[in-house]
Amino acid sequence: MFVHSKTPRVVVFVMSNKIDDAVCYSAGSAHLNGFPVVVAGYDMPFDGIQSKFDFMEAAIKNAELHPEDVAIVIDSDAFFTGSDINPFLKRFIKKSAATPEKLDVLAVRQGRAMAPLLLGMESVWVTHNLCSNHDNSKPGIEAVYKKVRKYAAAHPEHELTLPLGLSPHRHLNSGVVVARVWAYKEFLQKASNFTRTQTLPYRNETEWDTDESIYIALVLDLIAWEVERDVFSMPLHERQGARSPYDMRAGLIGLGFANTFTGSGELEYHSASWVYNEHSKEHLLKDSPKHPHLNNSNRFREMSRFERRLHKRAYADNSGEFYTKLAVPGCVKGQKVTMFAHITLTPPLWEIRPRQKNTVNDSTRYSYPFISHAPGGSQSFTKLKQMRHGHVGAQRIMRAVRNPEAKYQGMEYLASVPLFLSTNHSIIRDSYYVKCGFHLKERSER
Repeated sequence: MFVHSKTPRVVVFVMSNKIDDAVCYSAGSAHLNGFPVVVAGYDMPFDGIQSKFDFMEAAIKNAELHPEDVAIVIDSDAFFTGSDINPFLKRFIKKSAATPEKLDVLAVRQGRAMAPLLLGMESVWVTHNLCSNHDNSKPGIEAVYKKVRKYAAAHPEHELTLPLGLSPHRHLNSGVVVARVWAYKEFLQKASNFTRTQTLPYRNETEWDTDESIYIALVLDLIAWEVERDVFSMPLHERQGARSPYDMRAGLIGLGFANTFTGSGELEYHSASWVYNEHSKEHLLKDSPKHPHLNNSNRFREMSRFERRLHKRAYADNSGEFYTKLAVPGCVKGQKVTMFAHITLTPPLWEIRPRQKNTVNDSTRYSYPFISHAPGGSQSFTKLKQMRHGHVGAQRIMRAVRNPEAKYQGMEYLASVPLFLSTNHSIIRDSYYVKCGFHLKERSER
């Protein structure tokens, strides 16, 4: 169950209280790529956003994780790109505080260390408990950013890095959280106290219903307090003992502006990217103006059409024997999954040649596409369309099999692999095949 079994151990938790297509594709694709996951919240009652925190609290306890261990928390409809996860984990383990006593906000905000709780940043999601839309969220967030920049300019001796503003976006999505267990448990306690004591500033509802709103409220309060209180000028023991108005440790939370294991809404809104097929060119005929292997575009549908043409060519050029292990099916159990042009294949046929956006402490920001098969959401379109600007990418999608023997081997493997399901009683092992079946069977047979 551990992605990294040596101390500190690393566990990936997928959040879902029921077995559905989304979690089946997420967990199944992870297992097929040698990426074990634990499903947190399975068979637990859901009663508002606090239940999401309860799922993780139970999962951490039942997994018997140690305070210095690392938990990676993702929603069941979110996927890692699979890119650079191991280098990122090594960097996080090396630079994040293994214990509360080792946390130093000055080192974190200088970039010499990483916050022990890192939030995946900037997906197209509005913190609607705090504001009505994206545009309304920008002034409040920008005011805090301006305060931090002003403080940094007035105190050059602290050498604070300013990753704020690397992205044009001003909103947060917590679909990916990476944290030391001690920091995540501490955050859960503060978040619970926050939701019980703080009234909603915008809506007339009685309860907080998005964790994004909770995260951003606590993050903005924390970084604003750090500069207002001039925590960075305190001696080490004083800044380690300092607490924000919501009782948060200075430097506890960081935002993932510069990392390579998640994608970005920048793909369509901010810059063009190369649709590239480096890994599949061996399956294609020679590059030509009529059949190019490379396409430069920032339009999602145009890229999907280009990718689909690549797939058809590769399949035809190899007499039907072409095989790739990553795909998004157009149909599930005979039902079309989207009204829009579906993506037939994801990498390796669809590759994005990264373009450097900015650099913060040798961490280069890249843009990747987001494509997921996650049935659900509104009836007019699936999450494939809804989340095309999402924070995580497409390398963990279920493998599609054009070769019958390869398909059989994949099904056999999934039938034998244990799916770890975290409940409020214990972690139970169950067969992926029994719970999920193999939804690509019909598609593969076609």
